Amino acid sequence: MPRRLVVAFATPMLLSGLLACSPMVDQRGQRFAESDLAAIRPGVTTREEVVQLLGSPSTVAPFDPATWLYVRQTIARTATRREVADQQVVVITFDDGDVVEKVETRGLDRARAVEPVADRTPTLGNEQSIFRQLIQNIGRFTGRRAHDEP
Repeated sequence: MPRRLVVAFATPMLLSGLLACSPMVDQRGQRFAESDLAAIRPGVTTREEVVQLLGSPSTVAPFDPATWLYVRQTIARTATRREVADQQVVVITFDDGDVVEKVETRGLDRARAVEPVADRTPTLGNEQSIFRQLIQNIGRFTGRRAHDEP
């Protein structure tokens, strides 16, 4: 009987441990059919038609509003790490007449990791301890409410 009990509890624990190690895949970003992307023809397709085919862009290039970017990623997650398994960026450039000038697809091979700067931005003013802040607040609040008569 104790052996059955051990097996009954050990089996679900073992299976849950194995499932925690298998990656979970998340799809993020724009989802559109490859046929919709193939329907965009430079010199023919307008900005409005691009929106109808692919939807609104993920982002517009910060220094060039005529460049739209559609980003999608496949992310594999395990219990201990997260990594981008695949990435596709579609860059669509429009001319002055709002007609597609160029369509370019970039993959994960062109992606670069961005390392955040660890520096801290200094703030102006005094650095006070929590004790000093509490002492300064004594007497600042009278306990009366705004709607009470003085």
